[in-house]
Amino acid sequence: MVIDDATPLRFWPGLVYAERPEGALRLDVLAPAEGAGGAAGEGGGWATRAPGASGRGLAPVVVFLHGGGWHEGDRGAALHPWLNPLLAGRGFVTVAPTYRLSGTAVWPAALDDALDAVAWTIAHAEEFGGDPERVAVWGFSAGAQLAAMVALDPASGVRAAAVAACPADLRGTDPDADDEVTRLLGAPVTPERLAALSPVAQVRGAVVPFSIVHGTADEIVPVEQGEALRDAIRAAGGVAEWHAIEGGRHSWPDTPSAGLDEQAPSFGSLAADFFERML
Repeated sequence: MVIDDATPLRFWPGLVYAERPEGALRLDVLAPAEGAGGAAGEGGGWATRAPGASGRGLAPVVVFLHGGGWHEGDRGAALHPWLNPLLAGRGFVTVAPTYRLSGTAVWPAALDDALDAVAWTIAHAEEFGGDPERVAVWGFSAGAQLAAMVALDPASGVRAAAVAACPADLRGTDPDADDEVTRLLGAPVTPERLAALSPVAQVRGAVVPFSIVHGTADEIVPVEQGEALRDAIRAAGGVAEWHAIEGGRHSWPDTPSAGLDEQAPSFGSLAADFFERML
């Protein structure tokens, strides 16, 4: 697989990272081919273009969590050319896991899966040329909520997070509604359980750096959700870079050219720039 003539990539599909009663959970790894990318030391080896390299010739690693309202979607979304392939072409080892959807298992199943995928990635990163000490997480929509929750867990081991269209504060959900949030939680829907779903309620003290991206015309997850996460992290003394995509609707990170000025950045390009500085 190549992203362009100069950047050959290697692909490992369907690797098992955890076993669940419902079956095996799998992930895909997409990485620069050995010796690709132009940033390895003398004699070739794995490439990394990110500053702050470990000196071991290993690449930074990013784990992408797909969207779909916690009830649909799959890890194949990460193979859109503006997502993991773009980052792999810039020297990152990229990982895309499956997680259990709400029709299969209720909360916190999806979060448990995301945390296990990150733990597997850290344990196995060097097998793919990745640096286990420089792992980040990113995601879109429901995947952004999961990515934020992982990054806000001090035990996860991630160093940075990039989120787009993140449902960051779910505490205002109507507990009697039949919607994506209540189906994710399962009964009972209580204020305490809604707070446990909400990244803004998990910001306690300094956290890893975040890049928060949100379309100003998001019709599903209002832009105020992204602003709330930004403000909570900054109030706690953390780094929260903010990118408001003017006119961007909810689908913007998944279809970056739709209805926007052709100069608007993609979520992948913003994330790559951020991770290159933070990892």
